[in-house]
Amino acid sequence: MTPWLRRPLTLLVPAALTCALAAGSLPAVAADAADPLNTAPLSQPARGLIVKLADDADGAVADLVDDVAAELPSDIGVAETTSGPADLGLLELSEEVESEDLDAAIEVLESDPQVEWVVPNGVRLPSATANDPYFTNGRLWNLNGAWGVEADKAWDITTGSPNVRVAVVDTGLVANHPDLVGQSVAGRDFVDDEYDCANLACSRIRYRNSFTSANDGNSWDANPADPGDWRDYAGQCAGMAQGRSTWHGTHVAGTIAAKRNNGVGVVGVAPTVKVQPVRVLGRCGGTDWDIAMGVLWASGVNVTGYDGRRHGAVPVNRTPAKVINLSLAGWVPRPADVRELCKFYGQIASVARKRGSTIVAAAGNNGRNHAQNVPSSCPGYIAVAATDQKGLRASFSNYGPGIDVAAPGVGIVSTFNTGAKAPATNTYASWDGTSMAAPAVAATAALAYSAGITHPDVVERVLKATARRAAGCSVAQCGAGVVSAHKVLTAKAPTSAPRLTGTPRPGGTLRATPGAWRNGATVKLTWLRAGRAVATGPAYRVTKADIGKVVTVRATATNGSPGIFHQSSVAVKVKPRLAFGLPSKLKKSTRAKMTVKVKAPYVRPTGTIKVYDGKKRIAVKKLKAKNKGKVVIKLPKITRKGKHRIRVVYSGSGKVSAAKRSKVVRVR
Repeated sequence: MTPWLRRPLTLLVPAALTCALAAGSLPAVAADAADPLNTAPLSQPARGLIVKLADDADGAVADLVDDVAAELPSDIGVAETTSGPADLGLLELSEEVESEDLDAAIEVLESDPQVEWVVPNGVRLPSATANDPYFTNGRLWNLNGAWGVEADKAWDITTGSPNVRVAVVDTGLVANHPDLVGQSVAGRDFVDDEYDCANLACSRIRYRNSFTSANDGNSWDANPADPGDWRDYAGQCAGMAQGRSTWHGTHVAGTIAAKRNNGVGVVGVAPTVKVQPVRVLGRCGGTDWDIAMGVLWASGVNVTGYDGRRHGAVPVNRTPAKVINLSLAGWVPRPADVRELCKFYGQIASVARKRGSTIVAAAGNNGRNHAQNVPSSCPGYIAVAATDQKGLRASFSNYGPGIDVAAPGVGIVSTFNTGAKAPATNTYASWDGTSMAAPAVAATAALAYSAGITHPDVVERVLKATARRAAGCSVAQCGAGVVSAHKVLTAKAPTSAPRLTGTPRPGGTLRATPGAWRNGATVKLTWLRAGRAVATGPAYRVTKADIGKVVTVRATATNGSPGIFHQSSVAVKVKPRLAFGLPSKLKKSTRAKMTVKVKAPYVRPTGTIKVYDGKKRIAVKKLKAKNKGKVVIKLPKITRKGKHRIRVVYSGSGKVSAAKRSKVVRVR
């Protein structure tokens, strides 16, 4: 395996962080505050190993400890194991180590057939920078300027629904900011503690209880308040530079949902949606695992897979977020390392999107190739570049393959705090960065959800199809262009998917209705086989050519943008006949032979045959094309006398549906 480079995710804004205040108000934040982009450690630290178990794995991540322990550096142990959602698990180390020191352990784990892949649990930071100080009084060009997101026009249609939540997965939120009071729902803190060894042999492992990174005196909890992320001295956090608190999550939240018409400060793009603060970044950043669990929790996934002795039960999020904003990023030098890291972040996005959440991610401030930025270049994330007042790419913004859309990211004034360390006086600050562009897109997506455009795929299509492009800002520079909240809300867009009914087998007929649409759309239905158009109209006759393919009905507005559509799909498979031969009476001292037959029209079945005695799996055998649908399985001895229900389950394949049968036998 290629060693994975864990580049810290950095606050996405360039230059020294400054704060502008009204004349006669509190002193401005010092202009020589550390640039968060320059605080990333040169080393690539890891605090554990993230493991994806194979789909059919019978064991748990805890079973892997002995294999890993022998391959770890001396004096390093496995402090704790965690079984998370989606077959993910975490092996947490007693000490932070360099990523290359885990290569041997990763190689051993990936040789285990129970393991699908392994990546180190790296450390990431917020991604932001700032420009010269100024106080805003109607200078929100990012909302209503020539190349703003046209939020003021959108407000004539909706300012957003309070039932739509935008999760700000970031540094947390300062309390009682006048522009954010009442603008949030309950969030969560996912910044963890560190481990330590009680002696050189690491025979005893304990928590340090220093909470250096968490900086709030505890680990995961229900309080997402931002205590500050300053560093007293260079190297306090794995080689990171000294720096003042950034209040990054608070600035991001203001761009999304700062109050409107309250006579104070600024206004957000979607001022009546709710922000959900999810704290994943502390003084020393946050681990990939904690960031991912924050994303999953925000989308409504149960993440209580952790040991209750440590975090306790994590309540399921009762107000899950429709939009998740990630203003954090890391530029990874080697493409091979990006591919490894995107296995993990892609898995997380897939789970969250299936829950109905759109994930927006900053493209990074390196002024380099976006294809090497994580997580925005990974599948499932809407990657956002930053633009200036002319609609052109900001010089610091990453560009190139994978940029989806752009948004204003220069001179963005939003909610802030004057505290150099702990929270002090709430105020406002002007920042630059893709960290500032991403929340403008997240808020625009929230307006789309508020208007009934609710599927993540459709939300992304509408954002792209309605974006505006300035001359000189190519696809490589700005993706589809600068998002427009007004054009999103006035687009002819679907609010529900086509309804698909019928029999997805050769000779059957599929029927579809176009679903609901906004703004007077005239809708056409097109049928596609494996992505290629094969018919139009409300009905489709399934043929042998469709076996093993996905048939899709796509609804498109003929009087709207061709880039906006909604669709429903079904896999075409033939129905098998499953039979097995097994005597009704068995002797417990013998191993019975079972003949299993699977027949299917048009194709030779392949797949897996599993045999169960009640709920216990007792045999497995692969069914290959050369078997011609027939396998003989020798069962183990069944030692308990009496009646047994023997179940045979055929897994199916890409061309054949699954099937199962059972039979009661008596063991003498």
